[in-house]
Amino acid sequence: MTIQQIPNVRVWLQGRDYVESAEILLDYNRVQPAAVVAGLAIEIFIKSFLATRHATGHARTERGHSGTAMFQKLPATLQDELLVCFSEVDTAVDFVAELTKHDGAFVLGRYWYEPTASKVLSSDTVYFARHLCETVFLLGQKRSA
Repeated sequence: MTIQQIPNVRVWLQGRDYVESAEILLDYNRVQPAAVVAGLAIEIFIKSFLATRHATGHARTERGHSGTAMFQKLPATLQDELLVCFSEVDTAVDFVAELTKHDGAFVLGRYWYEPTASKVLSSDTVYFARHLCETVFLLGQKRSA
């Protein structure tokens, strides 16, 4: 069995790619798709703490889209570490409130032509995803030191 690194770097890297894609979309004033892609990034960042590593080195994560539900599955000590690192990145942002606010951005906004789609996604989802990206990176740095 391969040793599991928490957060899983391969999973984090994919989340980072989605945040960067969302930021490019935002540069072109494509707010709805940017928020959807950022919502996916948020999910992936939380999954980076829950990923398991297959013997081949590939990461596996459980299916699901609720960032808040996945956050609740983390051990309390890891939740605390994440909250501390998040406040080091930005003391003015409440992690749990923002995670709750943006929970479901990927699912509720991706088919915005449907009548049940969220029409209120905003650039805030992209900004929160960037903060979370930096937070997970910081936590990973601290754990590897």
